This record gives sequence, C-alpha cells and structure tokens, in this order.
Amino acid sequence: MVEVTSSDMSLLFEAPDTVFDDTRMMNELGSDNAPVPGGLKDKIAGTMEVGVEKRISGGGPGKIGRAKILLKTKVVLEKDLV
Repeated sequence: MVEVTSSDMSLLFEAPDTVFDDTRMMNELGSDNAPVPGGLKDKIAGTMEVGVEKRISGGGPGKIGRAKILLKTKVVLEKDLV
C-alpha cells in the first residue's frame, strides 16, 4: 500500500492597504524596518511580483494539511512612496 499526498500550488498577491507580513512578503525597495510614526503597522502600496505557495493535504481523514511559502510576494510599502 502506498500513501498518496496531494498538493495545490497557488499564486500569492496582496491588495493595497494590507498590513505587511514578512513571513509572506518581501519589501522590494528594502527600506529599513523603522517603525511607522504613531505605532501603526506598515501597509503595502502594491504588489511588484507574485509569490508562490504550496498547500499539502493532510494525507487522510482527521489529518491537518500545511502550507509552505516557496516564493515570497514582492511588495512596495506606502512609507517608501512618501
């Protein structure tokens, strides 16, 4: 008997005003990570290049699947456009 694992690949892109998440995104302009005035979170202005995510199914009933980022989405932050 052989266990078969299925997976799905998907493109990742972010909408403007999404809060920046360095686990899924890469700052294309590479500005410093200085905090935004007022303690607000960095928001993205737009996506430069899409990322790729692979989701692997759990392999059977009751098993939980997992996701792995293969390529981070490249974004531009709003603070870099000011």
